[in-house]
Amino acid sequence: MSKKANPTSIGLFLAVGLALGVAGLLLFSSRSLFHPQHKDILYFDATLKGLNPGAPVKFRGVTIGSVVEILIHHNQASNDFSMPVVIAVDTKLAQSKSDQLLQVGDQSSLNQLINQGMRGRLDAESLVTGVLYVGLDIVPNVPSPVFHQLTSEYHEIPTVPTDVQQLLANIAHFDVGGLSDKLNGLLTRLDTSLSQLNVSQINAGVTNLLGAANQLVTTPDLTNSLASLRQTLDQAAALVKRIDARVDPLADSVTNTLYDAQRTLADVRVVVRNVGDLLGPDSAIPSDLKQALEEASNASRAIADLAEFLQRNPNALLTGRKRPKEQP
Repeated sequence: MSKKANPTSIGLFLAVGLALGVAGLLLFSSRSLFHPQHKDILYFDATLKGLNPGAPVKFRGVTIGSVVEILIHHNQASNDFSMPVVIAVDTKLAQSKSDQLLQVGDQSSLNQLINQGMRGRLDAESLVTGVLYVGLDIVPNVPSPVFHQLTSEYHEIPTVPTDVQQLLANIAHFDVGGLSDKLNGLLTRLDTSLSQLNVSQINAGVTNLLGAANQLVTTPDLTNSLASLRQTLDQAAALVKRIDARVDPLADSVTNTLYDAQRTLADVRVVVRNVGDLLGPDSAIPSDLKQALEEASNASRAIADLAEFLQRNPNALLTGRKRPKEQP
């Protein structure tokens, strides 16, 4: 007779199994539950060697998500051989990297970023290992976007070739043969030109030129001339200093003399004016005295003119008055 199963043990076993299942579900889906994600698709016109699911997705070097799936062909034309890659942008992670509200998943916001030049490309985590990641960046002066989806299943982000791809493309179009021919032709012409040069004659000419220059520099005449020029300059400097020391006192003396002459002339004018009053029509002074006083007045006027001329031209005491040029 078989032993009857204990209902309590069965219930306890089921409860433990259910708890473990819920715990496993929470463990493996905790990222999706607590970190909402938005999926996008990118089409790369290059090999995806080195890119694996779980690889990071970075916006200008900042991780905001990961690669979900790598496909060969998905929702594209039959003659379109671009490689589709589905990525997931972690909304909570991306928002934690910015102090502005990011509208992840909004098609209008994505279109605005695409119009501003946002593109996706493959970048290398390490040149040694060759591991790739998906990089998003704002590329200046980027060509118009190219989309591959036939029906709108995911939000599509256009891509651009990587720097390595562009380098390889430039190398592929590089005309190595033409460059080699041009270089060989240049070397041939250079060798011909050098062979036509008379090196010994050029060497002799340069040697003679250097010898003549050395002889000119060391000649006694040049040395004596330089010494004489130096002595002449020193004497001229001393002469200028002596002249400068004498001109200033002389100018001060001339200025003082002119000032005294002006004061004297002013006094003479007052005396002449007083004497003129005495020489009026009704004056009893003899005519000879009147004529003498008039001559004295004319002399004082001439002295006044001389004083004003010397005041305007103090150098005339040293250089004399310039003679007027003769008319032809």
